[in-house]
Amino acid sequence: MAASARIVESAPPEVAGIVRERLRPRLAAIDAGEYPADILRALGATGAYGHHADGTAAGLLAAIDAMTEVGQACLSTAFCMWCQDALVWYLARGDEADPRRHLAALASGAALGGTGLSNPMKAFSGIEPLALQGERAGSGYRVRGRLPWVSNLGPGHRFAGILALPDGRRVMGLFEAGTDAVSVAANARFVALEGTGTYTVMVRDAHLSEADVITHDAAAFVPRIRNGFVLLQTGMGLGLARGAAALMRADARGRTNAAFLPLGPEAIEARADALRARVAAAAEAHAATDRATFLETLRLRLDVSWLALEAAQSAMLQAGARGYLEGAEAFRRLREAQFVAIVTPSVKHITTELARGA
Repeated sequence: MAASARIVESAPPEVAGIVRERLRPRLAAIDAGEYPADILRALGATGAYGHHADGTAAGLLAAIDAMTEVGQACLSTAFCMWCQDALVWYLARGDEADPRRHLAALASGAALGGTGLSNPMKAFSGIEPLALQGERAGSGYRVRGRLPWVSNLGPGHRFAGILALPDGRRVMGLFEAGTDAVSVAANARFVALEGTGTYTVMVRDAHLSEADVITHDAAAFVPRIRNGFVLLQTGMGLGLARGAAALMRADARGRTNAAFLPLGPEAIEARADALRARVAAAAEAHAATDRATFLETLRLRLDVSWLALEAAQSAMLQAGARGYLEGAEAFRRLREAQFVAIVTPSVKHITTELARGA
């Protein structure tokens, strides 16, 4: 277990303190739908969202480790961290300089924002059409469409979106949520992750100015950011798996009676350690744009999803009937693990890509 401890210690100690003192006392409220804006801002103040802005493998790993630390306690908050991290990733890598005027505030947590690329990532894989359509209008673009789920949003929060032009080109830009032209609405209630600021976004003839265009060639840009986009998500799954292992260790009575279950906490931690080592290796190649590298990234993301699901299932099985009660910690972790498997790129998305091959 020493190797596991060393991995967790790579997250900044301030993050661990925020988790212990501010996040854990509010787990039930966040699970019920409270958006933890103050905690997200505090995490940003530790540098948690800025590590990877330099584009280095070490920076990516530092961002993933901070997310892992938070994910051990709360996947809702870890997911919001990923949304923030993804937006920082786009802006730092973008072709155009003007949108980077927002980078410092987002990297520090002074401003919060969402990713907005769930639909485009599926569109580039041929799973669904691009939801946003645009056309030239003066010094920018007029944009309309509907994005069903964008997370880590609130009034004034920014998110990225990709729009299709009539000539087939695709443009990626930055939008501000909560305006008349970019309105948000909570149209569904989820079984988990209610506290993530997730909304349907309606874009009604919004003006995207040139100053908010991240790239005029999103088709070329997405392959440059997609490995980092996916690798950053591994912090959620690794954190949840380690949290499930910790929950199993804390339940002494259940652990005695569950000694012969196929996956115990030591095995969970060992698999998490091995996956974290693979993440470190994959981070070194994040800038590669070839399909073979991307497929390897997807395989890694898939393996993290399976571990999160199996670890949460083991914690639930160990808890037994006590885990089946409303408000049970083991059941919360199981619900969260299912989200790891369905967030874009989901298990079915990844397996479809892998089946297509190179």
